Amino acid sequence: MKRNLTRVLLFTTAAAVVYGQTPAAPRSLISIYGSKLGADIALTDSAPLPTIDATGVVNGASFQPGIVPGSWLTIKGTNLSPVAQDTWDKAIANGSLPTSLDGVTVTVGSQQAFVQFVSPGQINVQAPDVGTGPVPVTVTTAGGTSVAVTANVVAQSPAFFLWPLNQAVATRNSDASFAVKDGTFPGSTTVAAKPGDVLILWGTGFGPTTPPVAAGIQVPSDKIYSASPVSVKIGTADAQVFGAALSPGFAGLYQVAIQVPAGMADGDYPLTATVSGATSPDGVILSVKK
Repeated sequence: MKRNLTRVLLFTTAAAVVYGQTPAAPRSLISIYGSKLGADIALTDSAPLPTIDATGVVNGASFQPGIVPGSWLTIKGTNLSPVAQDTWDKAIANGSLPTSLDGVTVTVGSQQAFVQFVSPGQINVQAPDVGTGPVPVTVTTAGGTSVAVTANVVAQSPAFFLWPLNQAVATRNSDASFAVKDGTFPGSTTVAAKPGDVLILWGTGFGPTTPPVAAGIQVPSDKIYSASPVSVKIGTADAQVFGAALSPGFAGLYQVAIQVPAGMADGDYPLTATVSGATSPDGVILSVKK
């Protein structure tokens, strides 16, 4: 889903942080916003009953358990879609996101989710605004409704989207260029984050915003929709955090603006974010090189 976004600036004493960058197409983010996924759609010959894997309801960035209202949710299973793959690119109407795609619907609790990507083995949706606690999740196709799988809804479960080698999706605030070690993408030259760089990290699950934004619409560009205060660690160092907010023109996609500490040595550092006591999963890397 490529679009030119209005740039919304959060001015701080240190930098003007952009909350309107268009995200690139990293490993897990491409399954949410990659337009190529809608190509070569092929209908199947029958409509078997969809089945969700027992542990198949996960955060759309970390692929770990935990549904966050308004954030990205991935469902894994079999017979989840009658088409090889499709996205909601042509199904968005006046900024409203579809609850059905190629006859596929997803129910979380008693509410329908907003279906962005479908394939027989995986569905990506924006979770609806449901209360916290255990909820049943089902997938319905022409073949019927799956057996419900119980998932837990939590207020926050922050997670970063990833490029190869578990590198966090990070872009420079100055020019939106990739902040990723060279060699990550064959045939492309990239530059790792440098000490002092102001970066935008891309994630989901950072929880409610002020002011709130309802699930099921593209985030307006009229103001900044800020998450609760976020802290970020690069290794054992605390990064300066300028803010975290929903990305305008998208849905459930958060931008976290940080500055890499000026004295950091070269290396691959564990990266974590914490919001309201919830910390992102281990195993995410930010590469730094002077």
